[in-house]
Formats: sequence, structure tokens, C-alpha cells
Amino acid sequence: MIATLTGQVQQVTGGYSLINVGGMGFQVFMPLTALEELAQTEGEITVYTYLHHKEDTMVLFGFLHPEDKALFEEIITVSGIGPKTALAVLSVLNAESFRWAILNEQAKELTKVPGIGLKSAQRMILELKSKIQKLPAFTGQEGFTSSHSESRAKTGPLEDAVDALVTLGYQTSIASEVVEKVWRTDPELSVSDLVRSSLKQLMK
Repeated sequence: MIATLTGQVQQVTGGYSLINVGGMGFQVFMPLTALEELAQTEGEITVYTYLHHKEDTMVLFGFLHPEDKALFEEIITVSGIGPKTALAVLSVLNAESFRWAILNEQAKELTKVPGIGLKSAQRMILELKSKIQKLPAFTGQEGFTSSHSESRAKTGPLEDAVDALVTLGYQTSIASEVVEKVWRTDPELSVSDLVRSSLKQLMK
């Protein structure tokens, strides 16, 4: 079991980061907000990881804070919710927003996540409410020991935004069309703003 990775950020794209640990590169899929933070980071970082093993595939999911990892592990216990959807949840809603939605039974808030319909949202509330109450509150900084600097090597913002939407479950052709449309309205938008604005368009 790979519980944490400590190394240098080698690359960040819209869907994953590449972390160099002792000369070995690990592809780690992470929430959008975490990827945006890593893209502005240099120095050694620690990522909390979850290794998903299914049939002949192994995928690493990573988080900057242990609370996010704990939340992810609870989300994937919900019937019909896999790691990809759980990652989408934490990309659209931050940890505290998700906790609030579950504890206050706000199913509509959960349906903002691609792939989560009303029934799935209600099931998440039913299965997670008692578990979420027992989780520690989010501290926000524990485990992340890097300083910010200039962005690391990455692909263009349009490609990153499309990659992020594909990771969230949208088809590449649809994601590309919407991202380009949003970008044309404001070419100065960051990747995260591009994704958020594109999600709003896709949800209409």
C-alpha cells in the first residue's frame, strides 16, 4: 500500500500530477484545486495517496491534506460511487462544502457534481451523514510543506481545462467545445476558472 509520496513536482496537467520520488515518476490523479496549488509550487512536497486496484489496473489518487483523503475514502464506500466520481466531488466541492451538504442534507448542492443525480445525492447523504460527523474538521494546511513560486512545466490552460473536465466524466469533444467558448469570452481566465465556468455552461 502506497500511503504517501514525498518528492518533487515534475509536471501538472488538468487531470493529474507527475511526482518524482527518488528518480521514479508517479502519476497521481488529484482534485482540481490540489492540482492548481501544485502548479504554483516548488520544493519537496508530501501527497497523501490512495491506491485503487481493480482487475489489471492500479491508479494512484492523491490529496494535499489527510482530511481530503479520509473524505475520499468515505465517499467511495457509497453504493455506486467509484474513485473517479469521488474525485469529481472533491474537484467541484471543497471538503467543507461537501461536509456541509451532507450534514445539512442538501442534495441539490451535491447534484452540481457531474455524474451525481438526485437519487445518488440522496443515497450519499443517507450512507455518509453518520460517518462524516465522526471525521475530524478540516485544518487546511497539515502535511503540505512547500513554498509557492512560478508555475511548473505544464500544458496550456485550454488543454488543462479540457483534461480536468474529461477526468470529471465529460467527453473530450464536448469539453473542448465548451472550454474554447468560455476562453474566448475571457482569455485571461486561470485553469480553475475555465473549468468552473465551463461546468456552469455544461450544467445548463
